[in-house]
Amino acid sequence: MVDTSVLLPFILSSLVIILSPGADTFLLLRFAIRGGPQAGFSAMFGILAGLSLVSLLLISGMGLLISQIPVALGIVNVVGIAVLVILAAISVRAGLGLLRAPVASDQMTTLSARDKPFRLSLVTNVTNPKVLIFYLAFFPQFLGEANSAVLQLTLLSAAFLVVTIVWLVPLVYAASAARNFFLQPRVAIAMEFTVAGVFLALAILLALTL
Repeated sequence: MVDTSVLLPFILSSLVIILSPGADTFLLLRFAIRGGPQAGFSAMFGILAGLSLVSLLLISGMGLLISQIPVALGIVNVVGIAVLVILAAISVRAGLGLLRAPVASDQMTTLSARDKPFRLSLVTNVTNPKVLIFYLAFFPQFLGEANSAVLQLTLLSAAFLVVTIVWLVPLVYAASAARNFFLQPRVAIAMEFTVAGVFLALAILLALTL
């Protein structure tokens, strides 16, 4: 038996986290702007797949085990930092390419071979230790009076995914609708370097937690 009475406060609390932009959100926006709705939704599915994997770690108890082994959590941190630095490098390279040879907006809509929306979003989400730590610290607070922690955590994980989808779908469409503005050469250059700066800042913040 699960406790559905905690769903409303859980969803309201989840909104605070979901609406706070992170690396995966900036990555989704970049893909939606550069590649349109198809790339944006591919990135969204990568994010959802990553959250689903973290949910499985939480429900199975593996997440708690990883968090209690300093070496394992340290490895996850290092991998997460490396991924963020790589993403920053991709954006810097794209920005420098635009600086050297600015192109028309209709020529910037094709993603390069390095741009894999689903894969990069999945990896970014899974290798972010803060996502796992958030799940471990946040979800158990809403077990309520459920007889089965596994079923309750499954319910909460599903609710979190639904709320995430409700937020990300309009975000993809909004970013795609603004493509004509963001794909102007000067704006596109500024966007790439801004995104790179965000990724580097997140990498530094993550490194400070080691």
